[in-house]
Amino acid sequence: MTDYQFELHPYFHKKIRGRKGVVGAFEEVTVEAERRKGFARTTGVHMDVHVYGDKMPDLLYQTVGPGEPRLKNARLTLAGQPVLLRFNDKAYRNTARALHLEYQDRSYEYVVTRARKSATLSRPGVLVSLTRGPSPAKKGMSSFGSVTGEADAVDLALAVAFEEIDTDELTAGGAISSTVNRLLFPGRNEGGAE
Repeated sequence: MTDYQFELHPYFHKKIRGRKGVVGAFEEVTVEAERRKGFARTTGVHMDVHVYGDKMPDLLYQTVGPGEPRLKNARLTLAGQPVLLRFNDKAYRNTARALHLEYQDRSYEYVVTRARKSATLSRPGVLVSLTRGPSPAKKGMSSFGSVTGEADAVDLALAVAFEEIDTDELTAGGAISSTVNRLLFPGRNEGGAE
């Protein structure tokens, strides 16, 4: 299937938040993360993000630390295989801070174009764009996706997973915040995903 659009609707349960919707020929796809009340100050908190769907590979994104799932201290597996994550946390432009993903023989680039609003995941011949906007059902912010090229289940699983992960570290604003943190807390390691 080539060149199509989809919408992921937000939903919330007692301890889970997520998004789900029909994604072309891949039918219903769900991405969800554990929902926490308040701000946890302990760094021993584990946060998991899962992607589900009958036609999707199992995706598990794990991170440790307070707040939402983040890029720092993260581990990603897809169909039980590791996905390598890296980005330049010293760069100041969004494109230079892009997240690079390596999965088997594929290389991806994930670029946040507007913090918490829009991003793209690409590999040669495939582009998946996601933009946040008001849900037509007037319940929260939906994610609106656009696919160009012959995207498969791996491409879509990786793209939608980041809809429930804090990717502010990939923005110019994140770069400024990181610089300020390094100046205020020089002993702290501000490295990116490994």
